[in-house]
Parts: sequence; structure tokens; C-alpha cells
Amino acid sequence: MNVPQTVPPDSSGIGMRIVYMLVFAIAFWILCWVLAVTALAQLCLRLLGGHSRTEVTSFGAALARYARQVIEFLTFVSETLPFPFTTWPGEA
Repeated sequence: MNVPQTVPPDSSGIGMRIVYMLVFAIAFWILCWVLAVTALAQLCLRLLGGHSRTEVTSFGAALARYARQVIEFLTFVSETLPFPFTTWPGEA
């Protein structure tokens, strides 16, 4: 079982917080590209097949929850480190 890890709130942990923020800023940039590919794939599947794929929809929903976790961490709303330090945000 993955226990959510948090960044220490004291000032001595600010150096690690900065490192984590840089890593998750890069992860968010990659996430944006994955989102674009996922949206285009779903659009193509919808145009060609007449309906969207539930697998891609589920992945898109999990990707949205992950983006929220990353944004909340980067903006100091949350001290909990997102995936891979916690589990991947599956279906709610």
C-alpha cells in the first residue's frame, strides 16, 4: 500500500520542495502533451467509429485528476506529492 508522502512544512525542507516543484513542472509539461495526444486520439476514434472509447475516457479522467494533484502541489494548495509518490489517480 502506498502511503501519501508530504513535503515537510518547515523552512529546512524548502530546498527539497523546490526540487520537487521543478520535477513536477516538467511532469506537467509532459502531461499537457499526453493530454493533447489523448484528446486527438479520442477525436479520431469518435470520427472514425462513431463513438468514443471507454478506455480512453477513463484514462482522460485519471489524467485530469493527476493534473489537478500536480497543480495543487505546484501552487502550495497541497503538500502531498503526486504520483509516483502516491498511487495513480484511478476512477473515483
